[in-house]
Parts: sequence; structure tokens; C-alpha cells
Amino acid sequence: MDPKIAATVLTILLYVFSANNPKPENVVTPSPVDAYEVTAATQMDSKKPIVATDHIQASVRELARVRKGPGTEFPTLQRLPSGAKVTVIASLDDWYQVKLSNGHIGWMADFLLEGSDLSRLNPGAKSRSPSNRVQQAPEIRTGKRKVIGYYTEDYHGDPTSYGSLLPNKDFLDCIAIFLHPVDKDGRVSGDTSERAMKVAKSGDIKTLALVHNLVQGGFDERRAHALLQSYNSRAKAVSDILAILEKQGYDGVNIDLENVNPKDRDNLTAFMNELRARLKPRGYLVTMSVPAKTQDHRGQSWVGAFDYYALGKSCDYIMLMTYDEHSLVSGAGPVASFPWVERVIKYAITQVPRNKVLMGVPAYGYDWNLSTGRTVALSYTQAMNRATRMRIDPSWDSEAKSPFFKYMENGASHEVWFESPHSLKPKLELVEKYDIAGIAIWKLGYEDSLYWEAILDTLR
Repeated sequence: MDPKIAATVLTILLYVFSANNPKPENVVTPSPVDAYEVTAATQMDSKKPIVATDHIQASVRELARVRKGPGTEFPTLQRLPSGAKVTVIASLDDWYQVKLSNGHIGWMADFLLEGSDLSRLNPGAKSRSPSNRVQQAPEIRTGKRKVIGYYTEDYHGDPTSYGSLLPNKDFLDCIAIFLHPVDKDGRVSGDTSERAMKVAKSGDIKTLALVHNLVQGGFDERRAHALLQSYNSRAKAVSDILAILEKQGYDGVNIDLENVNPKDRDNLTAFMNELRARLKPRGYLVTMSVPAKTQDHRGQSWVGAFDYYALGKSCDYIMLMTYDEHSLVSGAGPVASFPWVERVIKYAITQVPRNKVLMGVPAYGYDWNLSTGRTVALSYTQAMNRATRMRIDPSWDSEAKSPFFKYMENGASHEVWFESPHSLKPKLELVEKYDIAGIAIWKLGYEDSLYWEAILDTLR
């Protein structure tokens, strides 16, 4: 073969081989097994790691994650206890690449390590303030299953949720504080409850700023659209939320936008992705409350805007609103029948990782006036008091696994369906059956001590 032709063929083969076997430019890979992939979502900039010229020994300050790459977006390889020894082999910004005692290679945030020689590799690590570091998001830790409570203050001094938080703080992992509305321009504001935050911090309970579009008893579609409509409007809302978390001391956010127009589906997904990109590097939890559904009705009002699969990738936790199967705007019926709740969970876990799914549990019911069409919401205690006043022993619907009763008053026929500790227990068993993360209670103060007994007996 002609030498020029041979050289050309060799060059082509080398090009093809290198194209099919790219090597990340920005990664030190002491072991090919432990190299990480740089995807479009986690691309690093043009900086290259600083490689150690010798072995630098370090100790783990506290229980820590070792990740596959230099950032919280990378998956966890394993956890190390406080005092564990590692060998630091490189650094990149706020992260160290480490070799573990088992020979595995991973990355750890710089503030998790201590050692006298670390400054030789990364002189700026010790001088950075915690607020500027890439941090791990807090976890909701207590117990095997998570118990989250929605906390409200509908007026100054409202005792409803606070009166439940105080005696039950040892059983809660997290509270979502419903005090941050979206205004007509799509901006987010609101001040937290100082007394709720004080109790939460004293009980090691995580706190979420709940962002909502509830106005005068209804969820405003226009306010949700004002927030979601463009990149600029979403960016302003993300900045508002970050400022609230930083200033008011939250551990994360819970997005509770309801009655979102299905046409805003892609914008809603984009908003949650943009929110995650801004909050996660700063160590905040990103969670979302989503309407219950049993399949993906893309064009249907109320539920069509929520892409469970995409939102599950953006969020640390997804709270299923498995309640209001029958509500103020429907005819009489169970608030959360057992078969319906199970169908919602079975669909959700095909879209969202089980360890991110929280089942919403109601602690309330409705009294439907069948003569006037007027419907009134009742807490569990109010429903039982009404039954007692009418001298009625509530009946039990064996299919829905829900209590109900009927009565006549002032010539009007009433039908009441509500949730009780008895109806709660089989739903809690679904948490175990489908191995999901836990529950989210709407709302604190609607329940009583028997509710907590059912929760503790079943989940703890």
C-alpha cells in the first residue's frame, strides 16, 4: 500500500476511535472505574482539577456523602462516618477528589474534610464562608418513614396548627409553612411564623417555605400563569424564593401551585428545573405538592399541567394530594377512598422514585347540604362533634373504608363524609405496602391524638 494512503487510513481510524471513546477533559481519573460522566445538565466549566503531587491524608468532619462527581447533582457512592480517613488526590473549586480505604474514588465537599496539609492543595478552602460553599441539602431524617405537616396561620394568633405542632413536635420530621403567596405579577413574598420556626428549630424539624397561589379561598390560575409565563418571570420568582429561604432561615421550599392551566405544563416543569438549579447548590430542599391523578391527563384542567415524571426528577420529595376526591365543588362522597388513594400511589411510583413519594393524608371532611347545595369543610373533631350533637353514630363504608353519616336539620338533608383515625390506618398501610417515603398531613390542627397513635403504630 502506498505510504501516503496508509497514513491517511491510520489517521481516520485514530479519529474514529477517539470519537467513540471520549475522555472528559476536566476530570482526574486515577481509576477508569471511578470516572464520572459529564452530562448536559452537569457540565463543568473549563477549569481543571489541581492534582496532588503526593498523598494528602484527611479526616471526615461529620457524617458525609462521597459523590461520583464534584457537585450535589452527582449521585452518592457511599457515606462515611465522622473520623473516617481518606486520601485526597485532587481538588476542584469547593470539592476534593478522594480515594477511600476500599480503593474507590469519589468527591467530597471541602468543608466536610479536615487535615493540616489540605491548604497546600486548596489554599482558599478554609477561608470561604459557608454561605458561598456548595453544600449538601438537608435530609428529613427522623424515623423510617417521613411525617410532614402542613402548617397554616389564617389570621394573627391563629392557634390551629400551632396547637398541634407543640405537643407533636417529636413525631414530625418537617413542616411546610403556608405563608408565602404569589401576587398578581407572579412575585413571591410573605413572612414566616416566628413561633413555628422556633418550635421547629428546637425540635430538629426541617422547615419549608410553602409557595401558593391561594386567594380568597380559591387557587388563582392567573397568578400561577404570571409566575410561569416566561423565563424572566420565573427567574424573578426563583430569586424571591431564594431570598426568603436565606433571610427567614428555612431548610427548603414547597411549591403548591394549584389550578395551573395545562398549557403551562412545560413552563411549570421549566420552573422546577430552574428552581432546583438555583437552590440545590446552596443546600436547600426542593419539594412540590401535586394534585392526585391515576394517569397522565395532559389536557385536563387542574391535573394536566403536572408531569409527574419530569417533576420527580427536579424534586427531593413529591407530596401527592391524595384527598379531595370529593370536595366543595363536587357531590357528596368520600374525601379519600381507599381504592382511589391506592390507584394514585400505584401510578405515581411508575413515574417518581418511591423514596421521593409522600402520600397526602387528610384530617378533615365535608358536610354537604343536599337541599341548598352549600358545602362546609369540617375538621375531624368538628365532624365528630356534629355527629354527637345530632345523636348519630357514624356509619362505615366498607369499600371506601371511610366513615359517614346523614342527618336532617331545619328541613334540609345533610350528608357528611370525613377522615378518622380508623380510616387513616389502612391508608398508612399503603405506605408500607408500596415502600414510599412517608406522609404529608393536611393540616396540622385538624387531627387529634388518636391520629398520632395510628401514625406511630403503623409507621414508627
